[in-house]
Amino acid sequence: MHLVHQTAFAIHLETDHVILHGSEDESAGVILRGSVVLDAVESTKVKSIVLKFQGKTKVNWTEGHGSHQRHYKEEQTIIEHEWSFMPHKRKAYHLTEGRYKWDFELPLPGDLPGTIQHDLGQVYYRLKAVAERPAFSPNYIAKRNLLLSRLMLPSSLELNQSVVISNEWTDKLSYNISVPRKVFSCNSPIPISFDLVPIASELTVRSISCSLKEYITLSTHEHSKSEGRVVKHTRDDHFSSAEDRWTTTEVLSVPSEHNVQSDLCSDLIKIKHKLKFTVSLMNADGHISELRAAIPIIIASLAPEEEANELPAYEDAWKSMPYDPALIASLIASGDLPASIALAVPNQAAASLDTTTSSGVSSSASSMDEDNVRGPQDPLPWQGFDLSRVPSYTTAIRSDRLYSFSGSLPPYESVVVPGTSY
Repeated sequence: MHLVHQTAFAIHLETDHVILHGSEDESAGVILRGSVVLDAVESTKVKSIVLKFQGKTKVNWTEGHGSHQRHYKEEQTIIEHEWSFMPHKRKAYHLTEGRYKWDFELPLPGDLPGTIQHDLGQVYYRLKAVAERPAFSPNYIAKRNLLLSRLMLPSSLELNQSVVISNEWTDKLSYNISVPRKVFSCNSPIPISFDLVPIASELTVRSISCSLKEYITLSTHEHSKSEGRVVKHTRDDHFSSAEDRWTTTEVLSVPSEHNVQSDLCSDLIKIKHKLKFTVSLMNADGHISELRAAIPIIIASLAPEEEANELPAYEDAWKSMPYDPALIASLIASGDLPASIALAVPNQAAASLDTTTSSGVSSSASSMDEDNVRGPQDPLPWQGFDLSRVPSYTTAIRSDRLYSFSGSLPPYESVVVPGTSY
């Protein structure tokens, strides 16, 4: 029995879980990096190799019954980009047996919505690579899903602001209800403090109920739909008989990420959360009164506080070393740094790597010249970013992004005025 090895075509990513640090207004974004790899076990013909990245949001729901039933559906593209590693041409490229690799990178803006899967809508990000082959030969196709999420930083204003409801129910009760902050993550406790002072005589507290409610709003160009559901509930029926003041702290735990969605804001899908309270009161004449209140909160993932002053990992220590073109080039050549950094390192280091990385191919391909292999010029690393938005220091050190974009800038010597000495 002989095993038949087939040509392998795949998309490799540095990580398939991309994390944006900070809020939509604060995050400086992150760079998506990876490579398309073709392992040819024999001489292969291809007409083109293209990689496409898309982020989409879509909604789909039905309202009404029978003849009055109506279907609503809409899809919207959030972000898209395409790379042409081998431009389409009439005559096929002949690839000899070997391994071919094309690196890619793309700046992702910091205001992208996170990935979400819901029965009525979703936000998703996908990569699809296609190696088109001549007639009667099946194309090579590779797909990869990307999970995108957001981490709130410990320095975020919402994490340091308590939320308080303070009011008076005329001739009955004055009350203060508070939570220590506005943002909570999955599986975390929410302490809710109650301070109730009766005004009416012989007023007693029967119970306090606390609920975490999730609201989702779906929109199309012609219609929108909102629905809410209780994701967590607690009730306390035990109170002292004191008549001058009642104070207590109820704890409501946020469910796991499988039972609650993070807050989201996109054109088609919006998800928000509220804490709702009901205080049931027994009046002197025996009838029941209820005090109802609500506090909006945010459910989001939080960056651990201990990371705020964390030293860089050993493998990232090169980022803080004095710049040495030869050292950077040797680190890339030895595999200690990814080859995609060649676009971001300064000119001398990038130039020394041209012979091994500029084509992005590790095996020779007959009947294709260098210009054809490279394809259209990729966008410069800083294109697609709002350069007027200066990220905080904490965001900058967590964004996993190389800021030395001088690989595509002219060297200092080329802009010095001739005949000028310094």
